[in-house]
Amino acid sequence: MDNYLFYSNQIPMRPDGLYIEEILKNWFGDYDKLEYTHSYIQWLFPIRKKGLNAEAQALQLHEAKAIKSDPQIRDRILGAYNMMLDFYGIELVNKLTGEVKRGNNWEERVKSLNKYLHNYLRITRILKFLGEVGFEEFKCPLVEFLLLECLKEKSLTEAKISLRDYWTCVLRNEADRTYILRLLNQFWPNYESF
Repeated sequence: MDNYLFYSNQIPMRPDGLYIEEILKNWFGDYDKLEYTHSYIQWLFPIRKKGLNAEAQALQLHEAKAIKSDPQIRDRILGAYNMMLDFYGIELVNKLTGEVKRGNNWEERVKSLNKYLHNYLRITRILKFLGEVGFEEFKCPLVEFLLLECLKEKSLTEAKISLRDYWTCVLRNEADRTYILRLLNQFWPNYESF
């Protein structure tokens, strides 16, 4: 139950020894810390597969169920998601639908996204986590935003492979997946042979 206890603010993440409330309060906007610290991502966005932080636990199904039913934890998840969106230069427009847009810091942050490609792995992890804990509806708007930035606006110059092989694949809703694949085909007609 480590993930549930962490998001309940009952235990700190390891090895850093920080509680979720501390992270949400003190790390928002600290782009260097979010970029160069790697131990936190498995705690903020645990998935059922073990990550690189040996002290973080893979998400258990009973934890995901408990997390979904706790309004305070859901608020903390939104806080963590907002923190990472801001780090990527993205703004959450609607907390019910998951709609996102370019943030005021997009121009600065997109350079970091194109330079530090491990962030694409982090985005995959975030998308998977959202689906596990009851935020499935947030995934398609983020994937759509990333797709349009990558293929239409051409601002995410290094994201094509992640988009094709990972981000489109995490969509569980068939209508969402069909919509995204249609967009992918519209802007990248030969994506299957790339």
